Amino acid sequence: MPLDAFEARLTFIEYLRRLNASIQSATKCAQFALRYQDLSEDLYSCILEELDKTSLNARINILYFLETLCENSIRTGFEDYVDMVTRDLSEILDKVVPPAQGALANVALARKALDNLKRKSIITSENYESAEAMLSEREKLVSQEEFQMKKELPSFSKEEILRRMEEDRERHKRMRENIWVIPPGDAMQIEFENAWETTSSLDEDDYDMMREENAILEQASR
Repeated sequence: MPLDAFEARLTFIEYLRRLNASIQSATKCAQFALRYQDLSEDLYSCILEELDKTSLNARINILYFLETLCENSIRTGFEDYVDMVTRDLSEILDKVVPPAQGALANVALARKALDNLKRKSIITSENYESAEAMLSEREKLVSQEEFQMKKELPSFSKEEILRRMEEDRERHKRMRENIWVIPPGDAMQIEFENAWETTSSLDEDDYDMMREENAILEQASR
């Protein structure tokens, strides 16, 4: 029996609160959101509300869930969630890395999630650059604040710290598994763009190496 809007919101909030770093929990939550896609705006508002009130650890789980939700949305041809995430990307990152003590711990993982969204063509380069600029500014702010507080440890419980360590290991495992995933489109063009963006500029060390290799080649050809 289908749920009404109120019941669907309550159920979806429970799914969000049970999220962890596993792909299974993210997929289950995404499937529910797509099953009730006629309530997409209501369900999406639940995501933003939870990002406001939940722990810093849970906010990272929600951010990585959004990646799974967008991927599944594209596969099913229902891209309303993708549009909403793209529209509110800076606001989402603002909630995941708030100007608060302990938020610095979320910066690196938030940046990786942002990279994933771009690599999978879920967001455009323009969206990425705008969000990355916001994230960099927030990183500077929270770094300064934590330094001014004499590097006090954030108020995480032992249980939260252990859970975060376990979930970070799970996320890194997922990243290794997905590193070769190529998004839909012109594969050669995508490969070229990735190589262009990840290859460093030529410097004096590169020229020295080329001169050495040329010298070896010249000596071997005599």
